[in-house]
Parts: sequence; structure tokens; C-alpha cells
Amino acid sequence: MNNQPPNQAFGPTINRASDVMAHTTKYSFWGVSRLAEDARVSASAVSRLINGKMNPSFSMVARLTYALERELGIHIDPRDLVAENGLFLTRFVCDLAACPGCLPERAIDEFGDLKSTFAGIQKGHWVTSKYPKGYESSKGGR
Repeated sequence: MNNQPPNQAFGPTINRASDVMAHTTKYSFWGVSRLAEDARVSASAVSRLINGKMNPSFSMVARLTYALERELGIHIDPRDLVAENGLFLTRFVCDLAACPGCLPERAIDEFGDLKSTFAGIQKGHWVTSKYPKGYESSKGGR
């Protein structure tokens, strides 16, 4: 099965909702159902968004953003959660989540080694766990 994000007229919508969720206590475990409940959307819609299977409505992004803002205690622009071609306003997710710098769980393989996609990535300097250098970089751009 092809795991490419759904295409839009100008480029795919890339989201980093799960990466922001991982920076919280409440949503890092059983996060999809908890975030869905807090945002008043369905858990299946949150799951589809996180897995790149849907392009969300603005209303859904706004609700998710509001729930994440309440949990993190910071302001988040919705364009830092979901962005066309992954061109987020705040490049690194750790800067967005006011994190001193980390690497996502996805960066480490089952043996405790850094995965090759994270080679050269410093703590706190990753865009999304799926595209650590950014979506555009994964295609040879930015």
C-alpha cells in the first residue's frame, strides 16, 4: 500500500499532529482518543489525519490546535500543525512545543540505534518524525 499523503492542487498537506502530541503528557499515551475527545472530533478522523489519509477541514484543525494549546499552555498557529508541502511557520517541532530539544521515538530503531533518516539531525532540529529534514528536503528541495 502506498503511504503517500493525499495530494492537493499545489502540494500535499503534511501534518505533525502526532509530533506535537508526543510533546505533551496527556496525549503521548492513548493520545488519539484523548485528543479527539478534547477537540470534539471523532477518533477515527484524528487517526486518519495523523496517518496522512485525509486532508482536514479548517474547523477540525482549529479544534485540534485549541486542544493542544490548552495542554501545552502556549499559542499555536494552525499552520504550524498542518501545512501544504510541510512549509510550517515554525520549522522545528521542538521550537513550536517549547521543548529544549529532543528526538522523536521514531528516530531510534529497535536496537537503540539512530535510524539513517535521522543521521545528521541534532536534538530539537527536526521538522516532523516522518520527514525529519522537512518534506521539501525529502524531495531534493529546501
